[in-house]
Amino acid sequence: MACSERIIQLMHKVLDGDATTDEEDKLMKHIETCERCRKHYEELQTSTSLLGQLPHPNPSLGFTDSVRMRLPSNRKPLVGGWFTRHPVIVAAAIFMILMSGYIFSTWNDNSFQATVDGKGHIAYRGNTVIVPKDEVINGDLIVQNGKVKIEGKVKGDVVLINSQSLQASAGHVTGDIEQINKLVSWVWYHIKHFFQIIF
Repeated sequence: MACSERIIQLMHKVLDGDATTDEEDKLMKHIETCERCRKHYEELQTSTSLLGQLPHPNPSLGFTDSVRMRLPSNRKPLVGGWFTRHPVIVAAAIFMILMSGYIFSTWNDNSFQATVDGKGHIAYRGNTVIVPKDEVINGDLIVQNGKVKIEGKVKGDVVLINSQSLQASAGHVTGDIEQINKLVSWVWYHIKHFFQIIF
């Protein structure tokens, strides 16, 4: 029957006392002409009246509180909920914190280091890196917290990290000479180096 769902909802509204007078009049007019809806309405009226005659139970004093205690909390934890909803942001933030710690710890490391990023041999005299005469470094020479003396040739870049002194004749370095004395420059150098390795 096409009228059932709409009219049944109206019946419930009237029996609950939530219907307006217009809605109640509309229902009464409908059930005068529709036998099936009238029967259903009368059954609902009888059920409602029987339920109204039942005695109302009197719960114990702590009943409401004990039920509330057993109900699950609908409050979501602010921090945990946000972390689970945004795992990529959380992972990126943790990565940035760890990388920042690593960068600051290595930047503050004042130990002397020298590496050849390629082929060739270097010599040491204290904190001075020496490229011996007749030696050719095929690659980059990276010196941290030391001095550099180039008597041979470097076919690549010379990178001086926190290193101020460089002794080299013209033509001994075919690449760039890069001095990195600031944290931002040092980070930028490592980023460029990382992408050069990848690509």
